[in-house]
Amino acid sequence: MRRVLATAPVLLACLLALAAPAAASSVPPGFFGVMANGPLELPQVNLDAEYAVMHASGVQSIRVPTLWPQMQPYRTLDQVPAADRARYTVVDGVPTDFSTMDGRVAAAARNGLDVLSLVLETPAWAARNPSNVFSPPRDDADYARFLRALVGRYGPQGSFWAQNPGVSKRPLRLWQIWNEPSLPRYFPVKSFARPYVQLLGAAYSAIKAADPGATVVTAGLPNFSWRDLETMYKAGLHAKGHFDAVAVHPFTGRPSDSVRILRYVRGVMDRNGDRRAAIWVTEVSWPSGRGKAQSNQRWVTTPVGEAVKVRQVYEAYAKAARSLKLQRAFWYAWATTDRDSPNAFDYAGLRTYTPAGRFISKPALAAYRAVALRLEG
Repeated sequence: MRRVLATAPVLLACLLALAAPAAASSVPPGFFGVMANGPLELPQVNLDAEYAVMHASGVQSIRVPTLWPQMQPYRTLDQVPAADRARYTVVDGVPTDFSTMDGRVAAAARNGLDVLSLVLETPAWAARNPSNVFSPPRDDADYARFLRALVGRYGPQGSFWAQNPGVSKRPLRLWQIWNEPSLPRYFPVKSFARPYVQLLGAAYSAIKAADPGATVVTAGLPNFSWRDLETMYKAGLHAKGHFDAVAVHPFTGRPSDSVRILRYVRGVMDRNGDRRAAIWVTEVSWPSGRGKAQSNQRWVTTPVGEAVKVRQVYEAYAKAARSLKLQRAFWYAWATTDRDSPNAFDYAGLRTYTPAGRFISKPALAAYRAVALRLEG
């Protein structure tokens, strides 16, 4: 009897715990994201294994590069080498290789991750400057046609889901149009605003026609993002007809200043009549390359410093999310090589990919997991 009475409070506590509702989330659905590039694009990597670690760490969204030249390198089927033709499906007259993207989409669906598809680069046959992969297309309609092919493959009525009934259906409905067009490296034109706004408008129309419920996100704007956004508005940008969310890459020295950048962007959007449109942070990080990367960027830090910044910035974003209409924030990146590179962003991962082909967690991942699971409830 004493044993029964002694265990009764423990049993009651367990029952109450089971009956208690889950803690409420402090952030919008899908808020915690990571960039899924670099080592994750290597063919030998087990994506399911890494995506499972992501899911267990509180990652809800992944930003995946979808490279147009890799999927549509040829304009017509007769240009495809005979030995490769089996990989291609002709869509709207253009041979398209879905094989690599199929694997990424399937792995994300199996592990409960939303995919933000970052659609960029131009095949030589469609580019203004065939020698530069970041050249904008000669005809925006070619890029729009590629987007329709992607929605037709991975959207709500996509052929991928019909052909793969064993994969839990998780359609792609998040589309980002290019990357950092304000930087000549990624959008080599004399003045970026007007041609980018035109490309964005063509992309928006194509995606919404194929999937009215899709979310179209602008390219991420770095540096003086609020000034560049104002320039885009002057070039004809408006939420009605161009985007559902403005993407920002608020790299800076302190998390509080990252939030300040987002407030500047919010102010530009509000003054231009887009008060209801959302903000997404599609890249933010404090790389752990201090003493290794040849960089004077003041946000480069140590592995311990990176972990501190992860916690600080996500707490700051969560606190400001409602007033900013901030819906998602992607850490750049999930995994990097962390060696033999002068580029600071090659040290920005939450995990390190070793020469032996293993992923090792950095202190930043423990910090990400702790803050994500707490704020997600």
